[in-house]
Amino acid sequence: MMNITKDNAYEVAQELEHQAKTSPALADEIASAIQVVEHSELPPRKTKEVFDYFADQGLTHIWQADIDGSINTCEIHKEGFFDPIVSMPCDGISTKSLRQAIEYVMDQEEL
Repeated sequence: MMNITKDNAYEVAQELEHQAKTSPALADEIASAIQVVEHSELPPRKTKEVFDYFADQGLTHIWQADIDGSINTCEIHKEGFFDPIVSMPCDGISTKSLRQAIEYVMDQEEL
């Protein structure tokens, strides 16, 4: 069995896919490589990158409150649209909550 790591999984998957056309025994290796690729984590985004995306995409946000007036939701909207792209629970107004909501939008776009 091959030693598949996060660093080489994509290349291994490509090579195995190519070789699998002539060898059905590689199915387990391919499945293993795909699992590593799908479960690998990307490095965290820089704050500037997140908020540049927010501005470049023409996004805006709204803080929603519960009946007692406590902020409990951060909504991300495309400018000019009423319905939110994402509505995320939060514990008050914070840059961290806003950033998490923006990154969720970014992650969905990457899918």
